[in-house]
Amino acid sequence: MPIYEYKCKKCRRTIEAWYPVTHIPDRVKCPCGKMAKKVLSRNGAIHTDGDVKWLASACKVMQRDGEKPIETRGEYERYLKENNYVCKG
Repeated sequence: MPIYEYKCKKCRRTIEAWYPVTHIPDRVKCPCGKMAKKVLSRNGAIHTDGDVKWLASACKVMQRDGEKPIETRGEYERYLKENNYVCKG
């Protein structure tokens, strides 16, 4: 499951939260009580929990319409490199 980063304007805390790619909230509640807004991860990285079950749904979100579907780990790594993404996880 991908890990998303949220930033709170009030306390400036960065929060990491795990959500399926089918449900990614734009805001989450910060421990300070305010709402933290979703931000792009540092370096345009895609964080994962190391499990490949998320691969099919993540590719659906990442890939543009009409592109050949990614089916293997090698294709996935090549796609990330060609599109200047970094995989963390």
